[in-house]
Amino acid sequence: MIISLDWLADYVQVPATPDALAERLLMAGLNHESTARVGADTALEIEVTSNRPDCLGHIGVAREAAVLFGLPLHVPDPRPPEGAEKATESVAVEIHAADACPFYSARVIRGVRVGPSPKWLVDRLATVGVESVNNVVDVTNYVMLECGQPLHAFDLASLRGGRIVVRHAADGEPFTAINHKTYSLTPRMCVIADAERPVALAGVMGGADTEIRPATTDLLLESAQFAPLAVRAAARGLVLASASSYRFERGPDPAAVEWASLRAAALILELAGGTLEQGVATAGSPAGTQATIALRPGRVAEVLGVAIPAAREHAILAGLGFVDTSRGGEGSGEPAAWRAPTWRRDVTREIDLVEEIARIEGYGRVPENLPITARPVERPAREETVRAASGVLVGAGFCEALTRSVVSGRLEAAAGPWGGATALEVRPALVRGADRLRRTLLPSLVEARAGNVAAGAPHGELFEVARAYVGNADRGGDSPVEEPLLVAFVTGGGFFAAKGCVEAVLERLGVAGAGGQTTCRPLDHELFARGRAAEVLLARGPAAAERIAVIGEFSSALLAAAGLDGTAAGAEIRLDRLEFAVGRDRKLHRPSDFPAVERDVNLVVADTVPWADIAAAIRTAAGPLLEHCRLVQVWQDAERLGAGRKSVVVTLRLRSDSGTLSGDEANRVVQAVVEACGRAVGATLRS
Repeated sequence: MIISLDWLADYVQVPATPDALAERLLMAGLNHESTARVGADTALEIEVTSNRPDCLGHIGVAREAAVLFGLPLHVPDPRPPEGAEKATESVAVEIHAADACPFYSARVIRGVRVGPSPKWLVDRLATVGVESVNNVVDVTNYVMLECGQPLHAFDLASLRGGRIVVRHAADGEPFTAINHKTYSLTPRMCVIADAERPVALAGVMGGADTEIRPATTDLLLESAQFAPLAVRAAARGLVLASASSYRFERGPDPAAVEWASLRAAALILELAGGTLEQGVATAGSPAGTQATIALRPGRVAEVLGVAIPAAREHAILAGLGFVDTSRGGEGSGEPAAWRAPTWRRDVTREIDLVEEIARIEGYGRVPENLPITARPVERPAREETVRAASGVLVGAGFCEALTRSVVSGRLEAAAGPWGGATALEVRPALVRGADRLRRTLLPSLVEARAGNVAAGAPHGELFEVARAYVGNADRGGDSPVEEPLLVAFVTGGGFFAAKGCVEAVLERLGVAGAGGQTTCRPLDHELFARGRAAEVLLARGPAAAERIAVIGEFSSALLAAAGLDGTAAGAEIRLDRLEFAVGRDRKLHRPSDFPAVERDVNLVVADTVPWADIAAAIRTAAGPLLEHCRLVQVWQDAERLGAGRKSVVVTLRLRSDSGTLSGDEANRVVQAVVEACGRAVGATLRS
């Protein structure tokens, strides 16, 4: 952002040299890039971070300077005179794309004389690197550079049907911009249209058909609020960036929409004449929320290590536009409640207020070697979950990987295990050949393993913690995209090696100890080889069991797509569904001093009964005396067991913490297990 010091003086009279002003702004967070003389003026170039769109205008920088130097700020109060005719009778405004344009306003000025701008306006624009066009266009640029709110003026006579319609573009719809180049639009882009065709690309650039010409006499002055994502998608999709799109992508002040419209109207009347029609034609309403933040007494001193008088804290925040809404007075001991201004939507937390006070007061006042009181911070459940899962896999010999969120179509040919919607496409592609957001991490890790194998590292075991992106258009008012947090790993071992790692992760997370019951069932999914995959279901209370993990040996199609020879297995776990299990106190259990008793049980069941159902029945019946149950053998013989039957041999290890189990006690547990399996899965004890 280039600042004209002559222009800045309209709002605040800074009694400092350009270098001193640049130094103070630098220490307050606006980095100094360069200083240059432009004619009789001085141009000060500063770097504005993306969270400070309020400083993309001279008034925002003047507000910073006023607070830094303790000076009054003078902001114009535009009140242009209005005629008898009403703007709503000259033009109607409709919004058919509220997601891209929450609010649109249009003022009408008739009888203007388009011509050269006065010298003061030409000089100010030249100082900041903007070329003069004519008095009307120059005013819209001037007001944008003054307050950060972009504007656009249309030739009213060129608009057809007396209507402004804000809508999404049709697929392939042509649009000729004021640079006289024609672009093919997509439905993701938002346009400003009249009754027949698009006349501007919303938030980016106006159209050649309705631009201001020397013969123009009637104007429609646009001031609107456009969604940052919609503007960014259009500007990048067409490679058509502009000063307007740069500001809309960062989110201008919603309250500046009306002020900028009035300010531009007043300047146009002053410089080009004409009559402003009464009122304004609008549609929608400005979007934006103002956070109210509590600031505890003494918190600034506690964080910074230096005491700042409460009156000074109050003056800094008030000067920056924050409003004190506290009920209690100063010195009441109650936290102050500050409402953030509309132009500071990046300030939402108490620590943000502390930072605002610190940067204005000066970081040089913060002592370098004074100990600062620190409070222990409890990690949130999600971070504990990630740390615990990662720790298990690192301990098992895995290395953490970081792969791209976008993948190629060949890797996304198989559906993800967390939803059947097609992969979301990214246009334009962020990486050549990778234009889809992944629905699962597994293909990316398989591809990474293939690269390691090709580089001579065949034993590299990889895992990753990241989000996937699953289309979920049936969620009603929620986001159409679900972003599950996953941990996935790929190993050169087989199915049972991967299953053991999953069991270790779930045990470390304390899933069973938090009241959950897991069940492992066969899974048929195109990511995995048929008959070599399973899903882990978690049941909690009366709610239906939900899938929390998938395990399997990868299909030949996925291995071929990733370029990996041989075999590999892997698993993926939904960490976002397991946060409930962490954060609780982990209790150490002293191993029993008494010996274990082992019993083998030979059960005959239908060959369709899965081991998971048998194991669940055993654990329920055996209770706390069961230390471990292990599947030893599965045997089928139609002549001895009967058609459709199988023999399942299970070893039960029983142990008590209070004494050595007697034979009768062990037999009673075995009998309870046999009876429970009979009820649950129709098992009989093989004689």
